[in-house]
Amino acid sequence: MKSQYRNFLRERRDSLTRDEIIKKSQTMTDTLIESALFKNCSSLFAYIDVRNEVRTRPLIDYCLKTGKPVFVPVTRDKGMFFTRLLDFSHLKDGAYGIPEPENPVPAEPDEQALFVIPGVGFDKSGNRVGYGAGYYDKYLSRRKPFHLLGICFEIQLVDILPAEEKDIRMDSVLTEKRWITGTGD
Repeated sequence: MKSQYRNFLRERRDSLTRDEIIKKSQTMTDTLIESALFKNCSSLFAYIDVRNEVRTRPLIDYCLKTGKPVFVPVTRDKGMFFTRLLDFSHLKDGAYGIPEPENPVPAEPDEQALFVIPGVGFDKSGNRVGYGAGYYDKYLSRRKPFHLLGICFEIQLVDILPAEEKDIRMDSVLTEKRWITGTGD
């Protein structure tokens, strides 16, 4: 069932033009930067966008310029950890073609860390369909961060997605049109 949603939502996302992706992503970045949630977080744990994902590079760049620590995911041996990103100049292609820093050192989030989570799609209750490997669910099941923010384009947001007990629910979901809060338990 999830694979059907995954395929459907990926096709919807991939229908966006490059200009639409840039414009909609910038709207989300601006909304997030102006929020109390972002201003009050100690650090940002965020993915580096690839293909047609919501662009996170402008948000990461803003953090790097203003001194807010940024951590990005690294996948190894069917697991994932986060490492500090100091700039974009020392990135290499990691698993699945996802950029990651050279010589990563695992880092743990503190209680005020904000996580920006990618997904192929989300529902209005904060459920997420990822890419199918379960990296984020496994990683987050062992930690209790400050806030889990799912980020997607409005066309990737649906009313209800199938969810399993092991799936981690987002605390809120941000699109270019709205911010749905209070979704997590």
